[in-house]
Amino acid sequence: MESDLTKRRPSLVPDSFPCFPPGWTPTIPAVEENDIDDENNYSRRVLPYLPTITSYDTKPHMTIKKFQLNNHSSSMAHTYGICVLNTEAEEIIACDHYNNRLLMFDSTTDGRLLESFRGDIATPECVTTRPNHPQQIYITKAHSISLYDLEKKQFIQKLGIEESGHANNRFNLPGGIVVDPENGEIYMCDIWNHRICVFSPDFRYVNRRWYLTRWEQPQHKIKPNSIAINANNQCVVTCDDAPNYRGAVYVFDKMGYIKKIYDQEPHKKPPNVQTKLNVPHGILLDDEGNWLTLCYSDSESCWVERRCKQQQPEHEMITYAQNKQLKGPSALAIKRDQTLIVGDRDDSSIYFFKQITKS
Repeated sequence: MESDLTKRRPSLVPDSFPCFPPGWTPTIPAVEENDIDDENNYSRRVLPYLPTITSYDTKPHMTIKKFQLNNHSSSMAHTYGICVLNTEAEEIIACDHYNNRLLMFDSTTDGRLLESFRGDIATPECVTTRPNHPQQIYITKAHSISLYDLEKKQFIQKLGIEESGHANNRFNLPGGIVVDPENGEIYMCDIWNHRICVFSPDFRYVNRRWYLTRWEQPQHKIKPNSIAINANNQCVVTCDDAPNYRGAVYVFDKMGYIKKIYDQEPHKKPPNVQTKLNVPHGILLDDEGNWLTLCYSDSESCWVERRCKQQQPEHEMITYAQNKQLKGPSALAIKRDQTLIVGDRDDSSIYFFKQITKS
C-alpha cells in the first residue's frame, strides 16, 4: 500500500491553489551534479530555438538502413528510441529493439556503424544522454531504467526489475525519457502505468509523479510515450490510446501541473486546443515553447508543429506537414546544426533531414 506521500494525485491546472495567491506554483530545488572542466564541453544539450518544419527538405539527405557488422550485412529490427551524444562528433545511438542491442552510428559523414552494444539490453525502448557525462546514457527497457557507460560497455546503475509493477521503483513498460538540463533530474514515461515519474540523477525517487487521463474524463487513462523538457519550466508529453483515442500533447510545468492540452476532442474552455494528432511519437521542445512531434500512423499529417509569435505567446499556430517517405516514425532528435533525425520503427531506418539551402 502506498504512503500518503506517494498516493496517486491528478494533474492540476495552475491558479487552482486556494491557500496561495493567484499565479503561485511550487519551485523545484536544484540537484547537485558534478561538472566536467573541459574547454570542449558539449555536456548540456539545450534547444534554444527549433526551426519551423517548413524550412526542411522533404527528402532525407542520408538514410541508415543496411550496414556492415562483423563483415556481414545487417539491419535493424524496429528502430525505437534514438539520441545524439553530447560529443564533438555527435554520434547517434539507436535502440535496435527486437535485436536486443544498441547501435552507434556516425552522423557527420556516411552514417556507418561505429559500435554495437549487447549484454542485458533486452528490447531497449528509449535512450537519452546524461549531462556532463558524454559517454553515459539512460536506457528504458523491460520494465526498468538503467544508466549505461558506452566506454566501459557496462551498466552502472539500474532501477526496476524484469517484472512489471506500480510502486515507486517498479514500472510497466517505461518508454520516453529525458533529463532536465538545469538540475539533472530524470523524467520518464511509465507507459502502461499511465504516469510520468521523476528521479534524481542517482535514481532516488523524487516525490513527484503525475497520471495522464483525458481532460475532464479521469475514467479514461491514456499512455504517455515521449517527453521533452526545456529550461523555462515546461515539459511536453505525447500520449495516445489508439485506436479509440488518437492522441494529444500535454504541456506541464515541472511539478506536473497542466498548462495546456493539444487534443483531438474540442472543448469549450481552456486549456484545450483542438489538433489532429494520430498517435504522436517523439517530440522536441525549444526554450520559446515551440514543439514538433511525429504522427506514427498518419502519413498525410506526419509532422505536427506548434509555434507562437515572438512577444505574443497567446497567438499560436498549428502546422501539419506531409512526408510519404516515413512509414512509421517513432523517434525524433536534433543535432547542433539543426539536422533533424527520425527513427522509423516500421521501416527499421534512421533518416536525416536538413534545412533547405537558400540559393
